[in-house]
Amino acid sequence: MDDDGTGWNDVLLALWSPEVRTAVVARLERAAVGRHGWFARVFADPDGVTPAVTETVHALVLAAIRDETGADLEALGSQAAWECYEEVWAALRERWHDGGELAVVALGREPEVVRALRRLPPEAAASAAADVSGPVAEPLWVRGRLRIDETGLRRYLRLDGGLVPPEVHAAATRILAALTSVEE
Repeated sequence: MDDDGTGWNDVLLALWSPEVRTAVVARLERAAVGRHGWFARVFADPDGVTPAVTETVHALVLAAIRDETGADLEALGSQAAWECYEEVWAALRERWHDGGELAVVALGREPEVVRALRRLPPEAAASAAADVSGPVAEPLWVRGRLRIDETGLRRYLRLDGGLVPPEVHAAATRILAALTSVEE
């Protein structure tokens, strides 16, 4: 039984399966569209990522498990329940350790993309997978390649409803034009 005697621990463990884990991961990735750079940062460079980003991903995993199953792992306190969390974390690591589905910038175009990223407003740069926690947007590098959240950046441009200032639209267009569909 869980620490508070609600019975949720037994319910979670009876419900948990590879299919539920997959549903939790899918829910989490859908909820984080425009922030997939967080996953790549946490799982590609766990020692180099800022603690705040790791904590954010941790909170997202807990929320996705709660939303998918109804179980609040923080309230349960059971090690068996936390194994469900570990399974989700491992699945995310498998999917994002190498940059996941983030687009790769064509070789030689990295300086142009970094300059363009730094011209974007923080929300747009974050949508493109840049870390905006410091004074300048820091691009995402995974295994020596510049990665961009193409879906996130395109979504940012659509969500703005066409009101993007021309210089922001131009910078985003330069970034998107520099992406390659095949890793070189």
